[in-house]
Amino acid sequence: MNKGLKRQARKNAQKKKALKNRKNGGKGRLVSLSLMGIFVTTTLLTAAYLMTKQDKRRTTYQSAKAALHQTMKRPARSTPKTPKPKSQYTVEEEAPDEEKFGFGLEHLIRKLHHKKSPTGKRPATPELAFIIDDVSQKRQLDAIRSIPFPVTPSIFPPSRMNPDSPRLARGLRHYMIHLPMQSGSAKMNRFRKTMMVHDDAGTIRARIDEIRRLFPNARYINNHTGSVFTSDARAMAIAYDEMRKQGFVFLDSKTTGRSSVRKIVRRYGDPYLSRDVFLDNVQQRSYIRKQLMRAVRIAKKRGYAIAIGHPHPVTLRTLRNAADLLKGVRPVYFDDFYREHYGR
Repeated sequence: MNKGLKRQARKNAQKKKALKNRKNGGKGRLVSLSLMGIFVTTTLLTAAYLMTKQDKRRTTYQSAKAALHQTMKRPARSTPKTPKPKSQYTVEEEAPDEEKFGFGLEHLIRKLHHKKSPTGKRPATPELAFIIDDVSQKRQLDAIRSIPFPVTPSIFPPSRMNPDSPRLARGLRHYMIHLPMQSGSAKMNRFRKTMMVHDDAGTIRARIDEIRRLFPNARYINNHTGSVFTSDARAMAIAYDEMRKQGFVFLDSKTTGRSSVRKIVRRYGDPYLSRDVFLDNVQQRSYIRKQLMRAVRIAKKRGYAIAIGHPHPVTLRTLRNAADLLKGVRPVYFDDFYREHYGR
């Protein structure tokens, strides 16, 4: 009897213990599940927070990028300043895109379209042709003549302020015509009879014919501004065809890296020549000397170079005192350079 009771008591104790263990195990699993739920919830909330923060950053970046784009598109606002008086003959030249922004595109373009010496053989002494654009008055011409080495003036057609500019060419042996062509600036397109891309063929041809009548002995033309016009293959092709018929040779001032002149010229089998260096986009002596050294390096490497400047006093003064920079190169007039290499 006692044995049976003891056995029953042990069974009851074991049942209680098993029941207790099951209860404790359920609580442990519940705690584990709760902890796992908290972890998953925390992870999801953290991920959502990070995604939201990233979206905010992306939105901020895009907004900043759009604002920067708009800033580049419109001129920056600044406190109005009293403009410095300009001489009536000063006309701004259009700087090419690759020189405006300093992205080094000009160097890349020059590498992609490396120009060899025109005749295929290097001259005994590297040649450097200097051109001064925007010439419209006698005092500018006199200042150019005072430079102690050959410099070719490029003369404007008649304008409202200087209607008698063709007279400057009378008796001159070395000169060019600086022909205004459409740029991306409305201000620069105000020059009288600027050639525009929307002009029909008759208008373009009539303008070249007029230039021939104004300058009956002229042989060479280069473009004033003209980033839009020289980039437009239709308009430039019409202009170049008429220039050839009128006996002109065209030098591309290269005011844009998108110029179509090279392809057009090559169709005719003509030599393509373009500006290598603008001397005075910044009107400071140190900058102009740096550009002169750059032109000399190009000439020594390739055999020749073409540098263009403007009749700013600082430019002409720097050129007059540039003998120390020109060692090892021979300054030449552009027409002498062209005749020497092409015999025409």
